[in-house]
Amino acid sequence: MVNGIATPFVTMVIADLLGVPPEDRETFREVIDAAPPPGNMQAEEAPTQFSPLEFMAGYFARYLAERRAAPRQDILSELATATYPDGTLPEIEDLVKMATFMFGAGQDTSAKLLSNATRYIVDVPGLQETLRAEPKRIPALLEEVLRLEGSTKATFRLARRDTTIGGTPVKAGTRVLVALAAANRDPRRWENPDEFRLERPRILEHLAFGRGVHTCAGAPLARAEVRVILEEFLARTRHIDLDAQHHGPPGERRFEFEPSFIIRGLKELHVTLEAA
Repeated sequence: MVNGIATPFVTMVIADLLGVPPEDRETFREVIDAAPPPGNMQAEEAPTQFSPLEFMAGYFARYLAERRAAPRQDILSELATATYPDGTLPEIEDLVKMATFMFGAGQDTSAKLLSNATRYIVDVPGLQETLRAEPKRIPALLEEVLRLEGSTKATFRLARRDTTIGGTPVKAGTRVLVALAAANRDPRRWENPDEFRLERPRILEHLAFGRGVHTCAGAPLARAEVRVILEEFLARTRHIDLDAQHHGPPGERRFEFEPSFIIRGLKELHVTLEAA
């Protein structure tokens, strides 16, 4: 599910929207797949470094220069031709950073959401039957999975002034890690926070995509692309299960997650599909 279905699917979607040429998409995916996850806890140095973005930067610099000279109907063209309020154009280097990050983030996190959602579809009793009968409830599934298994576990802020957080003094200039996953399972906010509930009240208040001006720009895309592919999976199958040889029987599942303090994602997920 992770490497054979989810990642190729979301890579195709974000690459098509941005305007990445088809001949380069597989190269980018291979580079990302071969690299350690962002926030790799097994790295001895620079665990937040994400070198695939540096590899792709040269490609995106060329794409943006081409779009600035001859715009097309894609997001790269919109970035390349956008202006500041005074009419000046942004530096290509700044646009390259934005575009490469959009590609990397839009490719990886949505793939993680699809595989994480599949675990619940399979192992919550009666859930896949409910969703087949009422596909309109798939968005509710995704929001609860985002709360429980949001693809991004943490984000970062920089303290602009001396302050206190939870009784801890924080000096100006200190980098602060905000644990989104902890907030989404905070028992002071969520009743039985570790329990899956398909119609959990006020579920849209979860923080999986951030909040306010820091809300993930790709959140609507992630919701849409994962909803669409799950609709297709459920419509084309009569039963979805996990391969017990790889993950054990129900109640005794075995999963291996990527060793990252930023990303919540399975290394692999083996599923069996019984055609409708």
